[in-house]
Amino acid sequence: MRTGNHLAIVCLFCGAAFAAFVSGSLEQRIGNLFCFGLIPAVGFYAGGHILGQLLVFGVPLCDMIMARCFRYAVRLVNDLLSWVGTKSKIPYASRAWLEARRSNGDEFRT
Repeated sequence: MRTGNHLAIVCLFCGAAFAAFVSGSLEQRIGNLFCFGLIPAVGFYAGGHILGQLLVFGVPLCDMIMARCFRYAVRLVNDLLSWVGTKSKIPYASRAWLEARRSNGDEFRT
């Protein structure tokens, strides 16, 4: 959102400089200020605000999608290794957790 604010300020300064230094009547200068200064500045400010909110919403969504894809990939690799006939190489912490669950008599769904 900060970048949108900076671009909006740059547009305002450029529009004001363009309106001040280009010759023309007062109406043309005011039109130049609106066309080259205020309208792009409002667009950059609103665009920066909207993109900032999308990023705030998008980060947790991407984290959730990444976690689900990783779980699916691990399950796919385990299934592929068991299909080939080799014993699956489960990391030590996961193996300890699985053994603790088995000792409690919990059932696993496959």
